[in-house]
Amino acid sequence: YDSLGYIVCNPATEQWVAVPSSGWSPWPDSEVEEDEDYYTEEDVLTHLIFDPAVSPHFQLVQLWQESYMNLAGVHTYSSKTGVWRSTKRGDWKQWSLDAITSTSAGCPLNGMLHLKVYDIYERRSIIVALDGEGKTSRIIRWIEQRGFPVFVGQSHGHLYCISGDIDDSDMITELSVWVLEDYHTEEWVLKHSVSMFQLFGKMSYRFDSYEVVTIHPDRNLVFFVEYGDCKLISYDMDSKEVCDVCTLGRGYGCITPYVPYFSDLSVLENKH
Repeated sequence: YDSLGYIVCNPATEQWVAVPSSGWSPWPDSEVEEDEDYYTEEDVLTHLIFDPAVSPHFQLVQLWQESYMNLAGVHTYSSKTGVWRSTKRGDWKQWSLDAITSTSAGCPLNGMLHLKVYDIYERRSIIVALDGEGKTSRIIRWIEQRGFPVFVGQSHGHLYCISGDIDDSDMITELSVWVLEDYHTEEWVLKHSVSMFQLFGKMSYRFDSYEVVTIHPDRNLVFFVEYGDCKLISYDMDSKEVCDVCTLGRGYGCITPYVPYFSDLSVLENKH
């Protein structure tokens, strides 16, 4: 693990660059469990920040998770400097990592990484914007009346949040799509709502029965994975049409959205 690093690649141009190891290695107790029914959170979460409109350089923000509720540190990498740096935890110590692990891809927008987080002390959900140095640059509040946030993403150049309406048995009955039309305010606008029955054919769904994969960057499409049938489906907010995209194999892992950017980048120097 001391020698492991990353490769950041543009699949469209086949340009790539190697990133050195950040120094992370598994915690001692994370390797001893071999029981297939035993589940532990990931020890490290790495997020990519890249916005060609802001800079030709990319950044990595890495969260070192020591335990389910404890963050060991934040480490960042910049392709401009070519080195990893560590950042103090700051406000992270009061936030639950459970909310972070459920959105491992994060949402890059305006040169910052956006994650939905649960504030343990305030007992509320918030959206945190991190800069390329791993520092909190903004906290966007979320009120309970909008439902429980299950996904944060970007579309049409705006920040989006999808929330679920919960019934008395803690089941989700409806999903709502909200958009922050003015990024400098906290005025979320309701864009669309859809029932779980229309999406999956059931009146209500458990939190762990499905996943919001992503929202299309240029169209009003939302993609979901239904765990029971391992299906990837799309929902068109304009036509209200549900489409079966494909059936995924068991143990498919995770799906990370890919947004093409076709220009050659000097920062990705190695080529096939």
